[in-house]
Amino acid sequence: MERLGTHRCRTVSTVRQTGVILAVVGAFAAGFPVQGVGRGQDPADPPRPTRNDLERPLGPSDEVLMLRHQRLQKGAHELYYRASLFGVWPWFERLGARMTGQWQVVFPEGGGSPEFDEGYRLARYASFEHWRHTRGALSHALGGNGPNRERNNQALRTRAEYGLGSNGGYFLQGLTATNRPRFLPAMDEEYERVDTLPPAPGDEVIAVRNDVDRPGIETVVLRYARIRKGAFDEILRATVAQVWPFEDKMGGRPIGQWRVIYPDARSRTEESPDYDEMITMSRYASYDHYLATRPGQAVSMGGNGPDWQAWRSALEAEAERTLETTVEFLQGFTHTSPPSYQPGLPERYRFR
Repeated sequence: MERLGTHRCRTVSTVRQTGVILAVVGAFAAGFPVQGVGRGQDPADPPRPTRNDLERPLGPSDEVLMLRHQRLQKGAHELYYRASLFGVWPWFERLGARMTGQWQVVFPEGGGSPEFDEGYRLARYASFEHWRHTRGALSHALGGNGPNRERNNQALRTRAEYGLGSNGGYFLQGLTATNRPRFLPAMDEEYERVDTLPPAPGDEVIAVRNDVDRPGIETVVLRYARIRKGAFDEILRATVAQVWPFEDKMGGRPIGQWRVIYPDARSRTEESPDYDEMITMSRYASYDHYLATRPGQAVSMGGNGPDWQAWRSALEAEAERTLETTVEFLQGFTHTSPPSYQPGLPERYRFR
């Protein structure tokens, strides 16, 4: 499969159009002002500087994420991403949001539409109120209207050239995982090798040694589930305590697990009296890595110690509370929110 980060865009509407967008993206990457944006200001949009108050005292449970679906012209995903990376995301991170990534839906076993590509992007906000203040006129008060905002606006226009619509977005609350160290002590046991055949799933003892890292194309697994009403908190507790430690050991990296919420804003779905909705996202080194971590295969990579038993028990309990599941595979760009230097302009202001 072709690596998304290096492929040439083949089917975006015209060669000329592709050349124009590449030039714009190059300007973003080089840090040049775009369309004459600089120290001056359009008289129709006078300067709106800002000062900010102390951080709002919110906790992790207040955090809201937006997972938005996108439908793009064939081959346009990387161009769309570059406009996000160099134009949109710096502005939103100045407003306090944190970007998790943008990915294209892939079909490892075939499928997909010949007419368009699909993808997702995931962003984090301190609260739903914070999300609202990054929209429209409210964002002026939060971040001002300097050249960084104009670059965001131009990048949004660039993205719109390649967008073909969206199925909407999910507002999420739950837990975004942190990539932290984990200590799973070895069992106080001694083993002797019986033969050089793969272990059978029913073997009493499955102790393992592991081969060297096998490279591949990183794949994000997005799992949407309809679960029994009120079951999310219990599922999340088991995920954190029993699922993620074992999957971390096997080389997977959780992104998070969240329930879908329904604030006063347009969402992809409506709340149902019959079920809750849950999103789980994890990263794997490749599609083959994902397959190797499935129940029935994972024991050959991680052994059947107490950590595996706890993992299996948690997955079985989750399955009992799950009514429906859909899995999508994504490849693209995970964002780490690196430091961003956006200098203040040489201007002085006074109260009006």
